[in-house]
Amino acid sequence: MTAHGMSAAEVAAWRARWGEGPHVAADVCIFALREGRLVVLLIQRGIPPYRDTWALPGGFVQRDEDLLAAARRELAEETGLADLDDVQIDQLATFGAPGRDPRGRVVSVVYTALVSYERVAKVKGGDDAADARFFELDGHVPLREGRALPLAFDHAEVLAHAVERLRGRVTYTTAPFALMPETFTLAELQAAYETVLGSELHRRAFRERIEGEGWVVPTGETRGGRHRPARLFRARTRGLEWMRPWPEAKKVPGALSREGR
Repeated sequence: MTAHGMSAAEVAAWRARWGEGPHVAADVCIFALREGRLVVLLIQRGIPPYRDTWALPGGFVQRDEDLLAAARRELAEETGLADLDDVQIDQLATFGAPGRDPRGRVVSVVYTALVSYERVAKVKGGDDAADARFFELDGHVPLREGRALPLAFDHAEVLAHAVERLRGRVTYTTAPFALMPETFTLAELQAAYETVLGSELHRRAFRERIEGEGWVVPTGETRGGRHRPARLFRARTRGLEWMRPWPEAKKVPGALSREGR
């Protein structure tokens, strides 16, 4: 038995049924913020190859199926998340190196989405996924009990690419707004930016810009005790919109420079 858990005879039987490919798959990186930490949704594979190993949700595209529709279907089947039609899902990249799947030549179109953790906390494994959970990220590495969690296929490389793209986007888009709950304080929003960026932002400059450019809408409500309660806001948009790059953009891999805008 090989490292991926399939014998040569099992691989041959799979190829005899489905062909050597190329086959097309759709996978999804779902990011959220849990207790101030960036987390990613993974499924535990219930079938070979890589049975019991954790991976990104996804699967093969059906013959008459749109790519994005396949990504949403696989997400619903494997994690129970079937009510995210209003969530923006963006295409990240295509991964198609020979040998990335032991069953045959598989080209995977990978999507990413950002969502408030409250909406997706109750995930559950289904279909060919034995389990589904969110895992905290240390950089681009998922952790389980404080140790790096190995991923199936080339999903560690895929996830690293997705995290780098997210960090870059935070410097010049409204991406973190999609991670926020319905209402939030400016301190919580700033913390979301800093968590993804991995660096601090100037408190006063952040607040003045976010409010001054109209990215948040005050609710008229507050949170906290009698002494200096924090104002609550809603996001003007949860879609991905462009904004002027933050000064910290040059420090983040994948970010646009100020000159580039």
